[in-house]
Amino acid sequence: MFAILIAVPAAAQTHEHTAATSGVPQGIPLFCATPSVISVASGAWSSPTTWSTGRAPAAGDRVRISARHDVVYDAASDARLDCIEVDGHLAFRTDRDTRLKVANLTVMDGGVFEVGTVDTPIARNATAEIIIADQKIDGDIDPAQVGTGIQGLGKVRMHGASRTPTFVRVAEEPLAGQTGLVLESAPEGWAPGDEIVIPDTRQLLDHTTIRPTQAERVRVASIAGNRVTLDSLLSYNHKGARTPDGALEFLPHVGNITRNVIIRSENPAGTRGHTLFTSRADVDMRYVAVREMGRTVMGPLDNTVFDQAGNVVKLGENQIGRYAIHFHHDFGPVSTPANGYQFTLIGNVVDDAPKWGITIHNSHYGLVRDNVVYNAAGAGIVTEDGNEAFNVFEHNFALRVKGSGEFAPRSGYAGPAPDPGGEGNSFWFRGPANYIRNNVAADADAVGFGLAAGALGTVRIPAFKGADPNVDTQAVMLDTTTAPVIEFANNEAYGAMLTGATWGWNGTVTNFRVWHPARQGMTATPTDRLVIDHIVVRGDIYIMGGDPKDRFGMGIWQSPSGIWLSNYAAKTVVINDADIQGLRTGIVSPFYPVRQLLEPGRGDGSLIIENGYFRNYVGVAIGTGYAAEGESPFAVKHATVKDAVFAPLDVPRNPMNAPAAISMNYGMSGGDVEKRDPIAVSGFNAKAGDDFSVYYSLEAPADVAPCHDTRSDVEGWVCK
Repeated sequence: MFAILIAVPAAAQTHEHTAATSGVPQGIPLFCATPSVISVASGAWSSPTTWSTGRAPAAGDRVRISARHDVVYDAASDARLDCIEVDGHLAFRTDRDTRLKVANLTVMDGGVFEVGTVDTPIARNATAEIIIADQKIDGDIDPAQVGTGIQGLGKVRMHGASRTPTFVRVAEEPLAGQTGLVLESAPEGWAPGDEIVIPDTRQLLDHTTIRPTQAERVRVASIAGNRVTLDSLLSYNHKGARTPDGALEFLPHVGNITRNVIIRSENPAGTRGHTLFTSRADVDMRYVAVREMGRTVMGPLDNTVFDQAGNVVKLGENQIGRYAIHFHHDFGPVSTPANGYQFTLIGNVVDDAPKWGITIHNSHYGLVRDNVVYNAAGAGIVTEDGNEAFNVFEHNFALRVKGSGEFAPRSGYAGPAPDPGGEGNSFWFRGPANYIRNNVAADADAVGFGLAAGALGTVRIPAFKGADPNVDTQAVMLDTTTAPVIEFANNEAYGAMLTGATWGWNGTVTNFRVWHPARQGMTATPTDRLVIDHIVVRGDIYIMGGDPKDRFGMGIWQSPSGIWLSNYAAKTVVINDADIQGLRTGIVSPFYPVRQLLEPGRGDGSLIIENGYFRNYVGVAIGTGYAAEGESPFAVKHATVKDAVFAPLDVPRNPMNAPAAISMNYGMSGGDVEKRDPIAVSGFNAKAGDDFSVYYSLEAPADVAPCHDTRSDVEGWVCK
């Protein structure tokens, strides 16, 4: 556990700050307001002629790089600097090892800081390291605790040697006792000595208690084509997903967490560093490892309190917003960079963050791609407030994300969950206005992709790239109640987590794959309309009591399901081409008796299940809504199952719940005695013309006979 150290002076003192910004109303302290060393010319860091003192900066110095000076950092020093203020241009040598230890590195508006660039990255045979010194936070100079880290207001470029692929799927199951991995493709950018991480892939029987992880961190010994030899034995099995017949279908990924540009805390148990990019910062970070950074911890926030005059009332002990990588009200440059994004994060690693790995907060039009977040707490990759818009989250890997526990104290964010953003989500997106595609979530305490954190209402988003949404003429209003998620496509979640995705918005989910969830592949309550177009969910049949040695079938008491629609009363849901196998229930839609008034011109809601293949203990279980008779003022919703195929799952029978293709399960209906709609079935098991309706038994028409003798896999009463 690490501590937050704050030095509180006996009497208040004045100190210079930058101008107030949208995200930092007190401004950023000028830690080098009284520098001891100032650049007087362009030149090498090590050259005495570069500096006002006639010597290179030394331990304890406060260093200012003056405007219009280009200083090249060429040292590998453990001398602990108090601060560096970059008003000019500070660039690391790219062809040799460099190391800098500093408590505060501030890149001012107009300043440029480079540790490699896209055109000239740090050479593969060199390492550039920035160590954030373990320095107490001065409660007088920095009561908002912005310091002890990197503060970016200007241009920041960091580019290490590429480690491609940053993560890759294996071609064979990694098993305990092995010293080798077979990958799906050759890892061209990897090298002996690299560290790789492998997620826990189990489907857990009991996910309500703290459990030891089976994620592993190992080192590469050698590489030959797509075969990687490790320097130690694997301790655990990392099995893939299988069909109910035992055929291997899906395999896990491994992530490379070695980079040759490193930002780390000097003492993770002391005052950790953090990064904060804000205002008009122009940031492009690629292939950088951010290790043991971030100071905000899980649990209740305790922020510094200021009065209306700006005086400190109380110093906080768990200040919000001090994360490993943090874009904080960063609107980017007025003129968009050449790659078309207001900020860029490609190929980076966050390794060990006490709360949130990569945090995008009121920042927009960014690119977050090919990053690996490992061993974070709360959530791996985050949009914080829900007004974040037009960011692209593409092909990232977030694994081994720890949660606060189901009943932990709240962290201070509104929402219906016990600790929104803190439950243990690989990805947590507070609002709908972003692109989310080709990402992989694995081994999270709670959820792979969290997109359900409570109502937001109307939020301000930028009207164009570089806009400041605080300015009326640069903002547009987005009603999140009706706005769909811009894109959610080709994402995957698996292993040692409760749920693959939680969804609370409108929109379309396309090509989503989930395997080994403990409770649900996906749970959703859209605000109005949701389309799930091709979802694949696989359960571990042994958890379902399918192990022939377990004839008592204890696993059957668990209730993993493919899709859980949290309330049938949600307006319109279409599930097309689902492929759900090896679970207790394929699709579950319980009914909660909340009567919703029809909106003019909207018509009825509906649940439509089209096509699809279901091989589960129960294929589809729906608690339908009120029938039309006598209910005209209230929403009527109709369930349809069309051209779907149902196959039996060979697991022990649960005496409390018979297996079925389609179940209405009156116990799911809330016990209401009013008349309920039947389920309309057409093309049952993809047979044209095999059409009927499924009723609750106590509501079946008088002229309908039970059909269990001819359709024993349909629970209920039917009529042609």
